Amino acid sequence: MAMSNKENRVIQQVIKAHGPTLDLEVHPEVLVEIVRKWAFDLVEEIPDAGVTPGGVGPTSLEAGPGLEDVLRAVISLQRQVDKISRRLED
Repeated sequence: MAMSNKENRVIQQVIKAHGPTLDLEVHPEVLVEIVRKWAFDLVEEIPDAGVTPGGVGPTSLEAGPGLEDVLRAVISLQRQVDKISRRLED
């Protein structure tokens, strides 16, 4: 699958900010920063699923986990990695 110009631009921004190689075992917080900073640049416009504005009923936004859910999971994993790292240091 070919990457769009938008995706290439985001990748170049991430490389400029964090370098060409990420070591998530050493710095897992980098992933959270990348998701927070650039995730919205990569999201395609979400269709309204035919629902009129202010309408009642499910929309495409309710189809699955959202960015908040992903960030919550990443932060939880980061905390677990931190706990394990501290145990290994003792």
